Amino acid sequence: MITIEKARETIVSRITPLPSEKIPLEQALGRYLAEDIVSQMDIPSWNNSAMDGYAVRVTDIPHAGVRLGIAYEIPAGSLPQGPFPEGSAVKIMTGAPVPPGADAVVKREDTIESEGAVTVNIVPKKSDHIRFAGEDIAKGDLILQKGTLLEAAHIGLLASLRRVMVLCSQRPTVAIIATGNEVADLDEELTENKIPSSNSSTLTSLVRQLGAIPLYLGIARDTKAGLRDKFEQASRADLILTSGGVSMGDYDVVRDVMTEGANSVEFWQVRMKPGKPLAFGIINGIPAIGLPGNPVSTMTSFDQFARPAILKFMGAQTLTLPRLKARLLEAVRGPGDRPHYLRGVLKRCGDELCVASTGPQGSGILSSMARGNCYMIVPEGHRTLEQGDLIECEVFHASW
Repeated sequence: MITIEKARETIVSRITPLPSEKIPLEQALGRYLAEDIVSQMDIPSWNNSAMDGYAVRVTDIPHAGVRLGIAYEIPAGSLPQGPFPEGSAVKIMTGAPVPPGADAVVKREDTIESEGAVTVNIVPKKSDHIRFAGEDIAKGDLILQKGTLLEAAHIGLLASLRRVMVLCSQRPTVAIIATGNEVADLDEELTENKIPSSNSSTLTSLVRQLGAIPLYLGIARDTKAGLRDKFEQASRADLILTSGGVSMGDYDVVRDVMTEGANSVEFWQVRMKPGKPLAFGIINGIPAIGLPGNPVSTMTSFDQFARPAILKFMGAQTLTLPRLKARLLEAVRGPGDRPHYLRGVLKRCGDELCVASTGPQGSGILSSMARGNCYMIVPEGHRTLEQGDLIECEVFHASW
């Protein structure tokens, strides 16, 4: 067996990021940038008002109660008519350019307007309520780095920079193959000798959730010929994922086929629980990860090994799940000889984070994943962590 870190390093080292492609901005949400974004303009492009109110010279208002004539008005979307006389003000709307000579804006609620003049009820300070050119972004600033996952705020930022097209990494195609005589797809009859192929839907969803393209190829029965046929169908994929068939059973044939001909297996079995039976190799020139068949083991192994591989294809900056420490609300146990990934519920308890298990932790109890938002990691060499101890957690639920 090899360590989790060594297994992950081996897999990731065999992955080459995909080429980039230019896509319309409206299609870029959830994609990874393949270029650094440097601003070609100031944002805002000119000094503008942050409030509805009156543009003034601070020297014209030495005390509260000063009354100023209104020289003219600047609605949003309009330009100033030019300089305005000393001892006067310009009525201005939010976002409108500040007129020449003005050095502050007084909020409308701090004034009283009547008969073409405005009474200012406060003494403004220089620069009050003015958004200055380049205050948000200056021309030449590095705004977004290559490898950034584009979210809603990034899309808005790119729109403000007038980027119609964006260079993003291509999305990998991930072939998904379930294995086993005992599993049935949703379109098959569920007889007494069959179990639902939940891994098929789980893996397809996990791949799609990362922004990659799932290619579900169905179930390979427990024969080498059947598995070879599925691998041939995966010839246009960038990565192959199988679930099941990598343990020690008489009908677990994935590892055997992975060593045929020019195929190769680089490792088999990882020092972790759940997820010990895991194989990685090259099938027909394509990286392939043989995930274990139990539903929780499948998901845990996906997060530790397949997820980083997929993210590297897309040029992501960070490949692993975020980690943090939380206070245990209950004692937890591990096998001692390898790290144990328990499913937990992470939440805030007063001023700190706390975590508890989701209940029964068997590798076939998929509901333990559905109820949880993190892995609680009992490290190798520890059989028990007590209530109140700090434990390291990996967050896997996006809502957290």
